Amino acid sequence: MRELLPALRAETLPGLRGTSRAKAWAWTELLDAVHATVLAGVSAGLRAFQPEKDELLEKLERTIRPDVDQILRLRERVAGRLRAEVQDSLEPRLRRDVDPQLPRITRILLSTVEAPLEGVRTLLDQGMDRLSRHLRGNPSGPRLRKEVYSFGEMPWDPELMRTCYREAERARGRLGQLAAPFGFLGTRSVVFGAQDLVQQLMADAVTTFLQLADQCLTSALDCGQAAQQLEKVRGRVLKKFESDGGSARKRFVRGWLASIFLPFLQSQLQPRAKVALPELEHEVLAVGSQALTPEGLYEDVIRGVLLQRIDGELKKTLGANHVPRTLAGCSEAPRDQEGADV
Repeated sequence: MRELLPALRAETLPGLRGTSRAKAWAWTELLDAVHATVLAGVSAGLRAFQPEKDELLEKLERTIRPDVDQILRLRERVAGRLRAEVQDSLEPRLRRDVDPQLPRITRILLSTVEAPLEGVRTLLDQGMDRLSRHLRGNPSGPRLRKEVYSFGEMPWDPELMRTCYREAERARGRLGQLAAPFGFLGTRSVVFGAQDLVQQLMADAVTTFLQLADQCLTSALDCGQAAQQLEKVRGRVLKKFESDGGSARKRFVRGWLASIFLPFLQSQLQPRAKVALPELEHEVLAVGSQALTPEGLYEDVIRGVLLQRIDGELKKTLGANHVPRTLAGCSEAPRDQEGADV
């Protein structure tokens, strides 16, 4: 889409006629159509690759399985040596470059996801309240079915969700300013990630509500009793939404903090890595497995130290509960930020 946009603008925008609103609508319709075409092509390519991917995974598993214990022991031994190697150069970088900006970027990332989460909670609460009021009013069957259908479609209603999506965009400029010194180019991806996250949480909550309502509502209940049951379901759903939203918010912030700072630290420590990694290459390659590389182990070590810093900041900002833990080497955000916006 990024490659196509300049040509689309040059060829299409001059020919659009009508009011500004009509032009904007026509341009949006065109973008939607082009996006659908691009998405279909990409999806076809991914589907075609699926059998090859499955075959490669099976082959890799057969390669790794006999040597997994040896690989894990080697990984721990080499990682320990690398930690000792990088400690003297990594800690000053963290104190000088990361620590001063970490609290501010953490707060910006939190605001990027907290505001749309609050908007989604409001929409969810209003939707469940609307269903309860319709039940109390003894509606006709078709009318109630229509309301239930509308409630179930809320996560995919662009007009309804637009306010929540806009909330995620408010902090983008400030985040870009703070993250620019670290070479981070993925602020648009952060916004998209927040929007996807709140839509998924909304979809999960709607599904949970409909499933629980289906379990507790029976034909033996009158409208008043049914509305009371829905109120109980509503409380359970909102409680679950708060819990899921809190966990997702922390994972989101943790993953993007790692994506902002990790590539910067790797680039700053590259001269040291060029000295340390060749000394370990022979030992790693002796295992004969592609599962380990000196570069991958080096990244895991830096990531592990960085995540300790990030978890400490999240603990101060959000409290000690539910600070997420992930395996070393894993992240909730894309690694290639320059390409992630595409």
